[in-house]
Amino acid sequence: MKLTRKRFLINSFATGALVSLSTLQKNLYAYGAETSALHRKDPLGFAESLGFTQPLDQILVTALLAPNSHNSQPWKIKRVSDSEFLLFGDGEKQLPEIDSLNRQFFHTQGCFLELAHLTADKLMFDTKITYFPKGKPSSKTFSTLPVAKFEIFPKSKCVHDFLFSGVPDRRMNRSVYSGEFITNEEINDLKMLMGPTKHKLLFVNDPKQLETILPILDAAFAMETNRIVSNELNRKWFRVSKEDIYQKRDGLTLEGNGLSGIKLWFAKTFFVDLSKEAWHSKSSKDAGIQMFQNQVYSSKALVFFITEGSEEESSWIEVGRDFMRVSLACAVRKIAFHTMNQSVEDYPESREFTKHLKTTLGLKPKEQIQLIARMGRSSYEYNSPRRELESFMI
Repeated sequence: MKLTRKRFLINSFATGALVSLSTLQKNLYAYGAETSALHRKDPLGFAESLGFTQPLDQILVTALLAPNSHNSQPWKIKRVSDSEFLLFGDGEKQLPEIDSLNRQFFHTQGCFLELAHLTADKLMFDTKITYFPKGKPSSKTFSTLPVAKFEIFPKSKCVHDFLFSGVPDRRMNRSVYSGEFITNEEINDLKMLMGPTKHKLLFVNDPKQLETILPILDAAFAMETNRIVSNELNRKWFRVSKEDIYQKRDGLTLEGNGLSGIKLWFAKTFFVDLSKEAWHSKSSKDAGIQMFQNQVYSSKALVFFITEGSEEESSWIEVGRDFMRVSLACAVRKIAFHTMNQSVEDYPESREFTKHLKTTLGLKPKEQIQLIARMGRSSYEYNSPRRELESFMI
């Protein structure tokens, strides 16, 4: 019998001869699309297949699937005990070119914490999450001051949050959407599924209102693409070959942007060149802008994540937790979901679009758009790879 990767994992699990992912990579198989798919399809089973039998470790392996900007995976983890870990921001994964205040950086921490919480709930544990247990970190102190302390306790009541069932289907779907607009009934159903949120969600599904908003998102993307520092950031995080994608296991890809089949082959063969000169050429930028236009104008609804009042890092974490819940609710209902935040980032050119959006949406002066996502219908699937748990541990 041919010893496939799947067969090896099954045999190893059955005999107790469990091995770490790093050992498996070095001695038998390279990490690839199949492993990435296994991680997402059954993260708890995947964790067990790697020898992680403690609930806290299974929680961590699953939480690595949380959405994050540029697939940068900016997390560091210190395991304190079998029931507690500290979550740190990875200072080396900051994206100051587009996120100078680390707003999206903290959103990403919130996504991780909420998915960890939902995984603990699935494993029959309650959680206690304490923000900034040793003081609020800054861009220079992420390595010493944790973002949060995460603790688990055995559940006292058998009450579950069923959003965890969306994990296998939760992904950023950047393909072109088709079909009907998202209905009010579907939006109300999503609200029921996600439950109470920490901050305001504004759904827009009226075609005429979308006609006034989508051009703003389109223009903001074009601006950011033609802005040298942000476009250079994308170049550094872009992965093209399968070897590069699955060795680095982070960053941006054409597959992650919704390309497949002949279009993917054509783009990789003739268009994508990561040299500075080619990447910043007008033809390359125009191709990226056109791809985004195809995506944005196919949107069947938008959702805006909005806070009101002072800008606080704790509220940014909470927005990330809300975002995690919304994206999982969409996954449960097979609704495609994709963030597009170029119009609400923290640099002057982007903030001009933020003002335009706030006026168009009729928001109050103190209300702040934190994140934007489009929604729609698509069967496209691509599993962005994640690094192994060991690489996050400190």
